[in-house]
Amino acid sequence: MCVGVGEYEHMSSDVVHQSRISWTRILYTVKHLVDAHLVYSAAPYVNVTIGNTRYKQYTLVNFFSDVIQSQIISTLDDPVAAALFYFFPQDDGTYRSSGKFELDLASCVTDSPCGLPVLANGTFPTYYLLNECGKTIELTADISKSQYVVVYSHPGFGCKAFPDGPSYDCTVTFTSTSLYFTFTGAHFKGAAAACDGYMLRATYGTTLDADMCSDGVSGSGNTTFTLRGQALAKTFKAGFFFLFTK
Repeated sequence: MCVGVGEYEHMSSDVVHQSRISWTRILYTVKHLVDAHLVYSAAPYVNVTIGNTRYKQYTLVNFFSDVIQSQIISTLDDPVAAALFYFFPQDDGTYRSSGKFELDLASCVTDSPCGLPVLANGTFPTYYLLNECGKTIELTADISKSQYVVVYSHPGFGCKAFPDGPSYDCTVTFTSTSLYFTFTGAHFKGAAAACDGYMLRATYGTTLDADMCSDGVSGSGNTTFTLRGQALAKTFKAGFFFLFTK
């Protein structure tokens, strides 16, 4: 069974229980596959060529269209745009674009024909903060092959809500030479910039324990991220990501 396009005041009770959230106007929720795991390399796709630009068309389990900003464009024959964006075909023949940083494609693909179609031309090297707790990760090899490396808060950023656990105590260090990062977390910090009770801090260069919930947006050098505590209200949070570049 598929759940198609529509406006939802509340998701079904089993999904709400799992993610502790409700939200409205989300495109294409594939109810029975929201929590399924499909290896990205095994995900089915269709080759699509538009002009001189090649894409692979996948389907997604979900996409937070109300949370992640996008814009309408008329053509995809642009290699520069293809390197930085994913594209969603629209009924009128146009496409809605979303920055590659804002969707963890590898964790959101599905083999269901009910999913949301998306056109992709490659992905960036990716890590997940919650999967790497206690580790020190050298990024030199990744940076040598890609202009960007993305560190998402959790697998499924852009299609699955941040998992409010009982409590987190997670520290991860990323090292390399000439690293620069930017932080995006408006839909984790919330309007009060309080991160719903979590503590999210970064130590980089000569900066110690920068509070990413209130004022941290960018930095450089070897970087240690720490996420601690537990959610107070368990409101919907899309998550956050750190984008590393040379």
